[in-house]
Amino acid sequence: MTEPLAGPAPELSAAGLINTLALADDNQLVLALSGGLDSMVLLHLLVQAQKQQAFALSAVYVNHGISQHAGHWGQFCAAQCQALGVSFYQQQVKLSGTDNLEHKARQARYQALAQYVCTGKHLLLTAHHGDDQLETLLLALKRGAGPAGLAGIAARRPFAKGTLLRPLLAFSRQQLEQYAQAHQLSWVEDDSNSDTRFERNFIRQQIAPLLQKRWPHFNQTVQRSMQHIAQQQALLDHYTAQALSVCVNAQGLDLTQLAAYLPAQQDLVIRQWLAGAGLNPETQWLVTLKQQVIAARQDATPQLVLGHYTLCRYANTLYLLAPTELQVPGASLSFAVNTNTAQFALNLPAGCGVLQFSHSAADKALPLPSAAGEVVFGRLSLRFKPAGASVSKPLKQWFKLWQVPPWQRQRVPLLLVDGNLVAVAGFASSLTPAEAKLWLLWQPEVSA
Repeated sequence: MTEPLAGPAPELSAAGLINTLALADDNQLVLALSGGLDSMVLLHLLVQAQKQQAFALSAVYVNHGISQHAGHWGQFCAAQCQALGVSFYQQQVKLSGTDNLEHKARQARYQALAQYVCTGKHLLLTAHHGDDQLETLLLALKRGAGPAGLAGIAARRPFAKGTLLRPLLAFSRQQLEQYAQAHQLSWVEDDSNSDTRFERNFIRQQIAPLLQKRWPHFNQTVQRSMQHIAQQQALLDHYTAQALSVCVNAQGLDLTQLAAYLPAQQDLVIRQWLAGAGLNPETQWLVTLKQQVIAARQDATPQLVLGHYTLCRYANTLYLLAPTELQVPGASLSFAVNTNTAQFALNLPAGCGVLQFSHSAADKALPLPSAAGEVVFGRLSLRFKPAGASVSKPLKQWFKLWQVPPWQRQRVPLLLVDGNLVAVAGFASSLTPAEAKLWLLWQPEVSA
């Protein structure tokens, strides 16, 4: 197969940076500054670029507290920015535990940086370069990542309320070092970079040099492959988003609609749906979901936990439930509405929302026979006869007819007057509107 023609070589210069960034007049740039070679080169380039195009620039140093020299590095960054006339900020973060330290430090760093990207005009810049792409690819292969992981570090993506840019991805560390030496830049060396217990350092020191010695252009060809994968991933994301818009409903994921797609596309739809809640399950978990939850018999209500969420299936819909949506209220509440009070609100336990009592009818309000009574939960054996119904049935049977999922049945407020079930909030009353002495409206708490 013929390789695609290479474009013009990128230029590591202020003019090249301006061309890469394609800034609007009102963009505000925030540089993630560590004091290392990469970020000091980017700082210098940005300051030079300001002489050719005016833009707002600030720099932020995040102190993880991992190294004993972190405070000194922060002082170095502050001094460099002061000398260059760049606004400087420093953030201290705390990491818990020592396991998976690289991942925790990266997450904490971006969380700290997010507060500086507070509008759509803010651009966060990091100094990731081409060598970082190779390391990222090898780490992705190690953990068995899919196309999204193998696509590597994105040159541009949404971040916080703005955008994250990595304008140095086209350049190697060697090119950055040559630039720094040519412009007599100063930088700090992170002592942890020599610690091969960290996976990136092991790749950087032990594996990457061997690959580049054998194949001098290996970094460039790897980046080209990752760009191809990124393009394919973009197509997958586009068509998966279209499929998801068809499959999602007000409650969750419509499994009847989902079944119309190929199995591989189903997996992508489920993943994109879960990603909306910040969830990224392993492949084996997805297999378990399909086998034990989605493919379970129709009269079953299987559940599967993922992170802080629980996935439940009911009536061919897959629900993603936060912990509060599964709480079962234990307490009963009394209510007594003063006849002189136009409205009365009763806050319900376990995040079940609010009951609004009123002396006048409102849209979707249910009639009540009395201004006093009791609110209970979960008494599904109580008999109930909605107004207009021919027979009385246990509440459990009505919930089945109304297709209320089992976990929701425990959280529906039940209104008792003199021990008799007179209204099921949000569903039905035993009274006709003409018999009403009070009106009830339930406002369930909406899960975030």
